[in-house]
Amino acid sequence: MTSDNDQFIENIIEEHNSRRHKHNAADLTHSDELTKLAQTWANKLARQAYISYSEISGVGENITFFPPDIEPDAVVEHWYSEHEKYEYETPGWQTGTNYFTQVVWRATKEIGIGYAIVKKPDEDNISCGSITKSMTSLSSSNGKLAAEGDKIIVAFYRPAGNNNRAGQFAINVQKP
Repeated sequence: MTSDNDQFIENIIEEHNSRRHKHNAADLTHSDELTKLAQTWANKLARQAYISYSEISGVGENITFFPPDIEPDAVVEHWYSEHEKYEYETPGWQTGTNYFTQVVWRATKEIGIGYAIVKKPDEDNISCGSITKSMTSLSSSNGKLAAEGDKIIVAFYRPAGNNNRAGQFAINVQKP
């Protein structure tokens, strides 16, 4: 990775930690292993141009397509802004808040970041136009299809947050 890449990743981690402090959560530490996994996943998603989840055991994930010039603070703020919808009085899994809860999950200790730019699809990789068209329609309907030039950002967290066992949200997602 170049120093620009390293700085982008470092800034995303700093932005996570500044928000975690508001919720009495310790700083995340950078994991080279998670960063390598996240980068591999980001590269895959940039090629396929739609979001899918890696579902690596024990690893949480925040994955989003952004404009190519997005700054690290805007990435983390996008995920963190879901806190406005989170109901602390009834802790637990809540629709539209899982990016936020992963960012501030107290038991999470490590983070790895990967990112890539979506390129124009390689015509050699398109085997059947009707299947591709159907996948595009399906992906567009759920808002997860990327445009050429978008930046996919993958954050992997360990241990994973958003554990729905009894009492876990109350312990791990604290009111600021």
